[in-house]
Amino acid sequence: MNASSLSLIPPGTGGVRDYASMVGHPLHAPLMELKHDTDTASLSGDFVLLHFSGYGFEKRGVPLWLVRRIRGLRTQFKAVGVVFHELFATGPPWGSAFWLSSVQRRIARELLLLSDFWLTNREDAARWLLAQSKAAPHRVLPVFSNVGELDAIDTERQRRLVVFGSAGIRAQVYEWADGEIFGSARRHGLEIHDIGPAMPEGPLTQRMVQEGVVAHGKLPAEQVSAALSTAAYGALAYPPDYVSKSGIFAAYCAHAVCPILLSKDYGQHDGLTANVHYMRGFGALDAATGDARTVGREARRWYEPHRVDAHVAALRALTSEVRR
Repeated sequence: MNASSLSLIPPGTGGVRDYASMVGHPLHAPLMELKHDTDTASLSGDFVLLHFSGYGFEKRGVPLWLVRRIRGLRTQFKAVGVVFHELFATGPPWGSAFWLSSVQRRIARELLLLSDFWLTNREDAARWLLAQSKAAPHRVLPVFSNVGELDAIDTERQRRLVVFGSAGIRAQVYEWADGEIFGSARRHGLEIHDIGPAMPEGPLTQRMVQEGVVAHGKLPAEQVSAALSTAAYGALAYPPDYVSKSGIFAAYCAHAVCPILLSKDYGQHDGLTANVHYMRGFGALDAATGDARTVGREARRWYEPHRVDAHVAALRALTSEVRR
């Protein structure tokens, strides 16, 4: 590849690739999939930007080869930056994440030490990174929407509840509290609109049909944006301390949709407050805790400082800073 700067990404599709593509073009850093057998010996230039997600580069989240590769690329590029989309997994002792977490931490730490600058999407992640080494130039910015950003948010909103994302993410919403979404939608006169790849045939998809869910399937970004621009609510099952890394949540906020966040615990993280920037579960609808338009506007106000152009500006400033 003949380019002065590169964005290195894991193979395949998904949010990391979407993010890298949207910031890579204005930074003149085209995408290059990196695997353990990719030949990088002839690469050189101004900067290389690694988009790090351990599970993207290796199915168990332990790409030890990646550290060696980035160490080599340090001698070939003037600067190395890392966008930490994820750091490491945690979990109970009966899960593999528990036993692999220490290795995953070591990989993240070594990549950090090899970097000249970095960016991450969560305040908790930034605190961990800052505790590992002296502070290199860095930024902390929640992710942006990969399906566009609504310019005029005062659009007419219909009584629609959108469930958007991958099949697995959407299934968590429908299965939450034994299908609480269906009863809540009926009580509040909401029509459920499902947007994303088809889910496997089974009891859940059968119930969705019975409950009258409007299934759109996987849509191009502009059609997702159009659907969100007229929806009142959007539901997502995600822990509040990680939701700033969710492209789905970002899409809701960018379109001033009122997010309904489903979680076992709630707390203030990354500038987000329950029943201010999102509704605290479907129970918030029953309790009439704020109206959809007000919460949607607050969600959009929270989103504004980390729009797509803010990420591009931050990465451009970081690359300029380390090359002075």
